[in-house]
Amino acid sequence: MQRISAWTKLVTALGLFRYGTITGGVAPTPLKAEWLNMVQEELANFILAYLPELDAEDNTQLLKAIQVFGERYPVKATTLAGYGIIDAYTKPEADWLLSKKANNAITLAGYGIGDAYTKQAVEALLAEKQALIDQLAKTKQDKNTALMAATGWHLDSATGLLEQWGSGFCNPDSTTGAIDFPRPFAEVYNCFGNKITPNHVDSDGNAAGARALSATQYQLFNDTATYSATIHWRAIGKAPGF
Repeated sequence: MQRISAWTKLVTALGLFRYGTITGGVAPTPLKAEWLNMVQEELANFILAYLPELDAEDNTQLLKAIQVFGERYPVKATTLAGYGIIDAYTKPEADWLLSKKANNAITLAGYGIGDAYTKQAVEALLAEKQALIDQLAKTKQDKNTALMAATGWHLDSATGLLEQWGSGFCNPDSTTGAIDFPRPFAEVYNCFGNKITPNHVDSDGNAAGARALSATQYQLFNDTATYSATIHWRAIGKAPGF
């Protein structure tokens, strides 16, 4: 098997077919008879290795040849890392073996399992394997957790990124006491806030916000001299254990 670049230099840098451009003076990759014949013979040889003859009326012969190949040479399943399952049978492979052996014991020779297994034992193994796959899928689905409320949080369990938010009241030209975050941080990257409604006539402007006092507490502040403020705040950081 060769790429088209084996027969012509009018190709991309990776040896692929390219479009031509009239304005740029770039010629397209020509279809070479040698390359087409090579592809044809590759496909025909594979089909004839598993089917008796080529059939011009059947456009599924390559698929059928691959299916015959799979029946003759069943492939072992991918290892499920961390679960102690290695060289396991795929479901199609096990079904094929069971159809050939019925309820007779079958030895999984060559797959690291020396004992004989009955049909029921193999089915139990497949059920256990499926349970592990389902658990992996559930773990992936549970990657993110959150408390969706006016004062809440969102945790990305894959990275440990913790985001929290809420609101509070602060008197004119003052600060609040320490307030607990909904969930403790391991480290706070940023904590900020702003008033819901600005007051343009205030002599101090409209400065108000929030700041982190520690990984577990924050404080609201309001620098306006005359007006109290309701402040929306937001904090981002790393959750404990990550």
